[in-house]
Amino acid sequence: MYNRDKIITIMKEIGAESKAIKPYVVILQPRRDLKEIPAQNLDGYEGLHVDFSGYSHGFGSVGGEKVDVARNYLIEQALESGAKYALFVGEDTVLPYDGFLKLHETAEKNPGAMVVGVYYIKLSVPMIMIKTGDWITPANVDPGQVFEIHTSGLDCALIPMSILEAMRDEDPELPYTCICYGIEGLPFVGEDNFFEYRLRKLGFKILVNTDVQCLHMDLASGKYTAHPSVKMENYFTNIPITEPLTMADKKDIDLRWANRIPKGTGLEVDHETMSDK
Repeated sequence: MYNRDKIITIMKEIGAESKAIKPYVVILQPRRDLKEIPAQNLDGYEGLHVDFSGYSHGFGSVGGEKVDVARNYLIEQALESGAKYALFVGEDTVLPYDGFLKLHETAEKNPGAMVVGVYYIKLSVPMIMIKTGDWITPANVDPGQVFEIHTSGLDCALIPMSILEAMRDEDPELPYTCICYGIEGLPFVGEDNFFEYRLRKLGFKILVNTDVQCLHMDLASGKYTAHPSVKMENYFTNIPITEPLTMADKKDIDLRWANRIPKGTGLEVDHETMSDK
């Protein structure tokens, strides 16, 4: 007959041991409003919508802050976690179930590179840009490719902690991300542009794995923009996926984006002419 007390003792020892395990990857998610339901469940170990099986992982989110402030805070917390990677995922970005595994495979083969997946500006082009001569253009993001890019959004980005440590050590007085809007006659600079400029300046690369095709979802309707090759059976979400966004949705999408900007950003929105991020 097995001894219950001895079994419980072993269980407690396993629990104590687990508390010393550091996350291999931390998932980071800026949130505009914590009352909203994000597109996917990425927190915890049960019912996850992206496969992290076998990898210790943690999760952090910040709600109601400007996106650059939120990203800086999350990065600082990630650096204290002892993780090897940080994975930024937008609250309205839907990764395929094997998205992390594919990004991780590419990152392990290319040390010192940030690896991103593909997601689209809603009703527009992919947020994957290349530089040819003096031109910046959207990249061809058909599946089956891994290549270096000039810039991208940060809503599906696997970042080695070594890159973040290098940024911190290079100049502790500089934030990791920062938005410039209406300052000293400078052009608009997004927080992703700021981060990736610093990354490239330090000699690191940005790679895209086009087999990681994400949906950019409208949280209110479940409609999305994505590459035409996507197959819905590869995606799991908190919000039912409905159908692709069309131009008939543009005004509502633009208004919803503007109304969800956290207060204090300094952005003045013209509801007649604005375009969606």
